[in-house]
Amino acid sequence: MLSDGTRTVLAGGVSHWVRVAGAGNGGTPLVLLHGGPGESSYGVERSVGDALARFVPVVFYDQRGCGRTQRPADTSTYTMERLVADLDELRTALGADRIVPWGVSFGALLAAEYAVAHSNHVDRLVLHAPPIVDPLHPGLWTMRPGAVDPLLTPAERTALRAQLDGVTKPLERTVAALGAIAQSENAAAFFYHDPSNIPADDQNAPPPNIEVAMALVGDERPELVDDLAALDIPTLVLAGLWDRQVGFDIPRDLATRLPQATLEIFQHSAHSIDEEEPAAYVEAIRKFLSR
Repeated sequence: MLSDGTRTVLAGGVSHWVRVAGAGNGGTPLVLLHGGPGESSYGVERSVGDALARFVPVVFYDQRGCGRTQRPADTSTYTMERLVADLDELRTALGADRIVPWGVSFGALLAAEYAVAHSNHVDRLVLHAPPIVDPLHPGLWTMRPGAVDPLLTPAERTALRAQLDGVTKPLERTVAALGAIAQSENAAAFFYHDPSNIPADDQNAPPPNIEVAMALVGDERPELVDDLAALDIPTLVLAGLWDRQVGFDIPRDLATRLPQATLEIFQHSAHSIDEEEPAAYVEAIRKFLSR
């Protein structure tokens, strides 16, 4: 039986930070799989976590090497296969036969891979801005510089294009583009539809783990979408109309492929739907879980 509170759970030889809220609601727990890769559950937990815990058990945890979870001595364990195994060990340790993986951005990849590997333990799926594309798609990271380019100032755009001249590796181009937008005077427009929705700096927020990011970015499995579409799992796809990090087309097309998908479009959000439209976000998940 789940019980509320914060604890550490050993999975794959790593001590994971875990928090359970809303255990008294009963039912299948919603398990947050945070984005990044290399970020933590901290931001989403604070934006909508406790609101969701009013009607469903919610499990928050930080993936290996991330946030408040232990960093492994062996960084070669930063793989999708190991993250999937960690999640299944956490599920077992918490005594939950079935879960609802709630993946946010990169976490949606982990949620999907977990569903493919352990469909018997998945009740439903919630995928927020899933970067899951079919094998014919050029790839999220290939497209990232093109998403950044329109939002730069003319001088910044000229500098980025000069920097990328002759650079062909998608990851290197992505890193350069993200560096340009992060330093741009128009940076807010890339991350939020309404810049007034940007949360204040929180000194308690864990820093990202760049080693995790570099190990996992661009390592997506091309067959994932086909394997996921072969499953018959009710899935909620959450998409921000102004999302420039993943885009709107990618989650829309994924929802088209999945046999039991519901697509929820947020017209006043970019990538961080939970921060821009938190009430609507929570209500969409509540309605989906109550069906």
